[in-house]
Amino acid sequence: MQNPVNSINKRTMVPEFTRALQPDSASKHTLHNCATRHKCEGSVLVAVLAIVLLLSFLVTRFMEEAVEDLEYRALFNEPSDVRSFAYSMLEVSLATVQEVALIDAGKLHAPEQGWNDPIAYAGIEIPNSWEVQITITDESGKLPLNTMSEELLNRLLEDTLDMDFGTARELSSMLLDWIDSDDTRRLNGAESEDYLSRNPAYKAANAPLQALEELRYLEVWEDEFFDEAGRPNQLFDQLAGLVSVINTGAVNINAAPQGVLEVLALQDGFQDEALFDGLDEPYLKSAPESVDAKTGGVEVSLLRVTVQLNRGDSPFILSALVEPNFSEESSADTDSGNNAPGASSEDEPKTGVTSEQDAMQYPFKVLQISEYTQGDPATEAGRYSAMDIGEQGDSF
Repeated sequence: MQNPVNSINKRTMVPEFTRALQPDSASKHTLHNCATRHKCEGSVLVAVLAIVLLLSFLVTRFMEEAVEDLEYRALFNEPSDVRSFAYSMLEVSLATVQEVALIDAGKLHAPEQGWNDPIAYAGIEIPNSWEVQITITDESGKLPLNTMSEELLNRLLEDTLDMDFGTARELSSMLLDWIDSDDTRRLNGAESEDYLSRNPAYKAANAPLQALEELRYLEVWEDEFFDEAGRPNQLFDQLAGLVSVINTGAVNINAAPQGVLEVLALQDGFQDEALFDGLDEPYLKSAPESVDAKTGGVEVSLLRVTVQLNRGDSPFILSALVEPNFSEESSADTDSGNNAPGASSEDEPKTGVTSEQDAMQYPFKVLQISEYTQGDPATEAGRYSAMDIGEQGDSF
């Protein structure tokens, strides 16, 4: 017989257990709030990450622009001490050149005289945080393109640059018509009326070339020495190593590249291989009789002094083109201080014009001076290969 008590307990316990498993309304509300709170917290986190990402982008962009601005200022707004130190090194270089020249009777022939390393010569101590490199090159070792004779120009074009007879004559006529002062066209030349028919139109300069790249405006030259885009080609680079638009005087044979020596040898009828045989010094102090004095000599007439100053990653470059203008007689004035800048009693500021340079008897005539440019690359003198002295030149 079934126990009535047990039967009642079973009937009452099952519903109670079921109700215990089901959440009441308060519990449902609590669970809903928790889910909503987690969603809110996730949304806030995403928003914060987005803001951080945006700020990171803005800060990075700001830093890039700030670095570019600092690089620009470092390049074009050098501190006064940097520029001052560079010009001081230029003065040291010029003083070294003058002193060496006065020791050798006021003559400049070649770097082996001792003026190729002004810092070592003067015993200058460079500050630890600075790096200085001084380069002195002889600009008078190339043929003067603006003043050379038509015969010598044709010989250069034919024998050295391998131009045929007709092309060489066209090139020389075009150049001479471009730089002469008249508007009379040569047989194979061109004048302003020919260039005015171009688009865009322009006139012939009727003046010496200011830069070798100016040849791109001349007929025939533009086709032979430049590509279709007007960029210098390999033949132009070869020409640039042989001629100069700056030098207007005789070529210094001691600094002339091999190609120039060969042209002069063909012109004057001497053997360029024997020019430097049997010398006590690795350079000529007097020109052989076979060399025409109008085209060739043994003295420096133009020097380019380049000072490169590094302090950090941004270099400061100073380049000066000078013409030596001194002799043994001027050394007496130098010792007395009469040619020192500022020795005059006048308090007017100096501007560096030629008349002021002549008045204070400065031993150099400054033709050009520029910052951040170095001039054309230097070419190796032909005498090095002729004498086979190479690096030994510094030992003399």
